[in-house]
Amino acid sequence: MHVRVGVSEGDFVGRTNAEIQQAIDAVGAYGGGTVEIGPGEFTLYNTVRLRPNVRLVGAGTDTVLRKCDGAHSQFAVDADYGQKKVSARDPSSFRAGMGVVIRDDRSGGWHDTLATITLVQGNTLYLDSALLSDYDGDAGGVVYNAFPLIGGWDVDSVVIEGICADGNRGSNLPINGCIGGGIYLHRARNCRIADCIVRDFAGDGISFQTTQNITVERCEVLRSTGIGFHPGTGSAQPVLRDCRAHANDGDGIFLCWRVQDGRFEGNQSVANLGHGISIGHKDTDNVFVGNVIRGNRQHGIYFRDEKASNAGSRNTFQQNVIEDNGDCGVFVAGQTTDLLFEANTIRDTRAANARTQRIGICVGEQAARVRAVRNRVANHVEADYRGEMAVE
Repeated sequence: MHVRVGVSEGDFVGRTNAEIQQAIDAVGAYGGGTVEIGPGEFTLYNTVRLRPNVRLVGAGTDTVLRKCDGAHSQFAVDADYGQKKVSARDPSSFRAGMGVVIRDDRSGGWHDTLATITLVQGNTLYLDSALLSDYDGDAGGVVYNAFPLIGGWDVDSVVIEGICADGNRGSNLPINGCIGGGIYLHRARNCRIADCIVRDFAGDGISFQTTQNITVERCEVLRSTGIGFHPGTGSAQPVLRDCRAHANDGDGIFLCWRVQDGRFEGNQSVANLGHGISIGHKDTDNVFVGNVIRGNRQHGIYFRDEKASNAGSRNTFQQNVIEDNGDCGVFVAGQTTDLLFEANTIRDTRAANARTQRIGICVGEQAARVRAVRNRVANHVEADYRGEMAVE
């Protein structure tokens, strides 16, 4: 089954997420197929929610899914675990069908609630799902309009291609990357995201959590308030290929918890305000080949401080270029072990008085069994190598 969505012509005609969702639901009910979104700008008040076996394809940069201006309010009454409603001090900007986040300063991550407003009655916003925690108005409790622009939960074999997702970050509050992203998958399997752009999103650009066999290729994330690419929470066998993360406020590529047996190839992580690549909790047995990690404000590659049982061990780096970053080219913290760096170029290319990459490879006191083989390491402020490692 193949249907078209357009701003002025197609099987479904309109300029909002509602028309796109109608098309996806129709194709999903049929058992799968393609939803083609034509050129134009579509305003999103809630997530374009995928169904199994659906291919969502746009016209590249000519198809723009742009988040609406955000609404937010403090609570009129505290919001309690299990409720399917929240009382807003100012409900005037909310409407039925909007996606919202409910949180306070003590929640965060998986403890923020993501829901859809089903009814606005007085200052009460009724929701389609129950609150995941107790939220205290005196602790910064807030409800606000935020959601993944394109999302899939418990889906198999979905494809997202050729879409520009615009987060309108200047008019929105951020969503936590565990529960959302510009493009977001959760408990998804055998999915592909290709030739997409996520720009100016209030949160992480592309996030996928608790997944298997997700391929992301030829995608670009820029100017997000969070991380560029965020695989995590037990994501097995991810592939990130020929993607670019640049000018994001956080890390370019952040492997969260238990990202294992993945391949990261031909990517660029450039000029991000965090690390180029961050690796940590049980992120093991991954291969990084032919990536460019350049001009990030913090470390080029950072292994987070974890105990031995949880460290990001048994990772391999081959033929990467790691240069001109703001601290170390590679910094290995914690009880991380069994790393191989082979045939990489690790350097600062700038004049001596402009260099900021202090050390090429720096291995912390608790790390062990780090090998550096046939790398080109040069022009660092302090040292090319520091710490215990086998340099060949």
